[in-house]
This record gives sequence, structure tokens and C-alpha cells, in this order.
Amino acid sequence: MGRLMAGITLTLIGVVFCVIREAGFGWIVYWWIWLILSPWPFVFLLTGRTGRMSAGADWLGIGKGIFIKTYDLTAVKVFVDGAAHVIDMTDKHGGSVRVKTFALQQNQELWDLVYNGILHSVHVGGAQTNKRARDYLLLDFPPHLRNRQGGQGCR
Repeated sequence: MGRLMAGITLTLIGVVFCVIREAGFGWIVYWWIWLILSPWPFVFLLTGRTGRMSAGADWLGIGKGIFIKTYDLTAVKVFVDGAAHVIDMTDKHGGSVRVKTFALQQNQELWDLVYNGILHSVHVGGAQTNKRARDYLLLDFPPHLRNRQGGQGCR
């Protein structure tokens, strides 16, 4: 929805520019201006797609054919990619995935399944992490311990 709104905003900025530049709405009759202004909502909507995601009790699937076992992770690392945080996960079966966290968190049930697998892999399985993963995902303070730590809550 945010990408669509960004495209609509860009189109509206173009319309306002045309109204100001032409001192009115005389530009509306020129078809070539509409070719420039109208595709932006669709371009923004289609270019930002992350693909299909699904999750089960112990797995995460992204797109077609990319699956990892979330309870068998050997490495969980978080990086900053532009303005977004990216989780890089590798399982002991050789599968790996790199996905933006907001893409996972858009579906709360999917995120819960993935996060529970990450917590299990880190605390029980000993998966490797980096400092950013421990801080960003609150791996040192899992949800069931946050209220017992003297009011330590989500940051």
C-alpha cells in the first residue's frame, strides 16, 4: 500500500507542476503528458514486490523452491540494506535466505512462526548471530523473559 501511495504522490506532484507551469488546466488535452504521469503508481506497485512468502511450524518458504528449516538454523545475521534491515538465515541442510524484516513482519502469524524458529535455533541449537541480530531481534531477551527482567520491554 505504501508503494502505491508513493506512486500516486509522484503523479500528483506532476499534475500540480503542470497546473502551475501552464497557469491552468490547458495541458490536460495533450495525451503525451498523460503517458508520462499515469504509469507511476503501477511502476511503484510492481517494482517493490518481494514475492510470495509462506511459513509452517518449522519452515519458511520464499518464492518458488526456496525453503529453510527455521528450527535448524546455523546462522542468523541482520544487516542494514539501504533504509531497511535484512535477515540472513542459513540452515544446516544448506538452505539460505536473505529477506527484509518488514516483508516478514507484514504478516504477524508468519513472523511469529519465523521468530520462534530463530529463538529456538539461537538458544537451543546454538546458531551463530551478529551483534545487530541480537540487538534488533532482541535475542538476548526473548519474549517469555522480558517481563521478568525488571520491566525490560521491547525497544
